[in-house]
Amino acid sequence: MDLLRIAARALFAYVVLLVLMRVSGKRTVRHASPFAFTLSLVLGDMVDDLLWAEVNASVFVVGAGVLLFVHTGLDVLRLRMAGPR
Repeated sequence: MDLLRIAARALFAYVVLLVLMRVSGKRTVRHASPFAFTLSLVLGDMVDDLLWAEVNASVFVVGAGVLLFVHTGLDVLRLRMAGPR
């Protein structure tokens, strides 16, 4: 695979992940949970698959979007169960 194609895929993955992370409200990893760490590992593997063209870009976008949606949903549920302070 030529370097220009890899660079274009890397830029695409960066932009998609940046948009998804901003939409999910995640701005820092200072207080990351084990679940957030696991999510970052899975997303990293998905980026690797995208860079080497093992999956289509649409599969990457849907997969990353679903993972971040579920992760954000679990955070909201955790905060609601904790109740007001």
